[in-house]
This record gives sequence, structure tokens and C-alpha cells, in this order.
Amino acid sequence: MEIKKFTNYIVEKIDLTEIEGKIGDKYTELKTGLIELIEESLKGSSDDNVNMIDIENFIGDYISSGKDASMIDGVIEDNDIFNFYLKYQSDIDELLNNSKYMDNSPKHNNVYSLYDVVIDGTKEAILEALKMIKKDLFKNK
Repeated sequence: MEIKKFTNYIVEKIDLTEIEGKIGDKYTELKTGLIELIEESLKGSSDDNVNMIDIENFIGDYISSGKDASMIDGVIEDNDIFNFYLKYQSDIDELLNNSKYMDNSPKHNNVYSLYDVVIDGTKEAILEALKMIKKDLFKNK
């Protein structure tokens, strides 16, 4: 006999099309890609019943851990982060430019190779995008 959590029955289930409507017009591809990766990460670590509370807690934990958090499957290893950058390059570049990350020298960000600049910048973009997602989806919290 399997015991299920009561919250699985009373909390809102994830609907990606509904989430896409709430995450705003900026960086939508990047944000949607992150939501999908978070959902897969949560499904891999627990049962398949991922809900909005799980996503909110996950995003909060990630933000409090900082840009070097390694919690999202698919963007843990540097190679995966680089491929993530290539997939969402235009959104990431725009976000980093708008957040003034690109105004700082690589030395200021404590990176010393071009590859590390891409990795560090992508981590920073993920963190900033998650802050935006949290604000967009969970405004009253």
C-alpha cells in the first residue's frame, strides 16, 4: 500500500501553458526552459506529482543558495551549462546586458577564461531568471 501526501490532492498541479501566460513577455524561452528543467528535477527526486508549491519551494531554495547552486538537472556540469547557454543564447545575452553583468570585467566576476565567462554568466542569468519567475508566479509571497 502506498501512502500519498494529502497536499497532492489539494494543491494546484502544474500546467505549463498556464505558467507561460504568467511569466511575462521578457525572456520567455529561457524562463519556460527553466520551468521544464525544474519540473524534471523534481520528478526525478520524488514522485511524479509535482505541484506549484514544490516549484515555489525549489526556486526559493535555489535563489537562497546563489548562482553556484547545483540543484537543476541539466545545468549542473559545466558542459551542460554551456549547452544551455547555446540553446537560450539570445535571452541570456539580453538578460545579462540588461542586468549590467556585462559591464563588469571578467576579473571583477572572478573568471579568467572565455569558457568560464560563459559558464559564470549563464549561472548568473539562471539566477536572475528564477528571481523573475518567482516574482511573476508568486507575487503575493
